[in-house]
Amino acid sequence: MYITAHRVVTPRGEEGINAYFYQHGSYPWAHPPRPEVNPGELVNTLLTVNEVGGNRVRSYMGVVAPDDMRWPQIEPMVLQFVESFRLTPFPWEGEVGSCLFQLGVERPLARSWRRELGLLYKACVLVHPALLL
Repeated sequence: MYITAHRVVTPRGEEGINAYFYQHGSYPWAHPPRPEVNPGELVNTLLTVNEVGGNRVRSYMGVVAPDDMRWPQIEPMVLQFVESFRLTPFPWEGEVGSCLFQLGVERPLARSWRRELGLLYKACVLVHPALLL
């Protein structure tokens, strides 16, 4: 699965968080697929900003994990990922176990990156509620 959330702002100043949930199917991988190359099949979206084109991404979070993983399995890996990067500038990207994590935050949002990560995570849960089961 690939779950991603993006805080976007339109050229007119409308801002919100859009989230997307993709599935890859049940197959083992040595390394998670790159979402830019193989995001999987789009299953669900949560769009709070519907304007297409010209939007600027202010922050984003991405998680690539096997389709059958749930948040209780992923959360310790997220914490390990954050701990390994927390003193480095954004963007962050890294593999932990069988997962790939991505986090990017614009400089004005960087001071409150923990809060931003929480908001992006909430959008990911809304687009794929079964993640919590």
